[in-house]
Amino acid sequence: MAVLNQDTRLIMTILFVGALSGANVFFYANYGIDFPHGILAHSILFGLMTVGAIMIMKALFDLALNDKIEMWLLDRKIAAFWERKARDEQQRQKMRDSARQFNYTPIAQQTEDENSVGNEFLAALQ
Repeated sequence: MAVLNQDTRLIMTILFVGALSGANVFFYANYGIDFPHGILAHSILFGLMTVGAIMIMKALFDLALNDKIEMWLLDRKIAAFWERKARDEQQRQKMRDSARQFNYTPIAQQTEDENSVGNEFLAALQ
């Protein structure tokens, strides 16, 4: 689960809890009014329903969707990595082709060791 960072997870959790709490308020306003007890019992029931619904939905989503979302994001990252590697290799191949076309050899291969004496100098001494 390294694909989603902590900030994204926190924001998603806050949005999830807010949406589920709003849905719970809607359903309790429509169907919870018939509960025959006092205000304290209503608040405890509403709190338990909200927390219970959040825990149940979070558990179901974690079981059903979390792995699929993580694998989809990971696959997307892997595909982007290999596309970048292929693009880099394509650029290197274009550079090699251009170098061959203009008979260019890299400077590192042209120069001899800095401490050695060139053949021209030795020929001039003789």
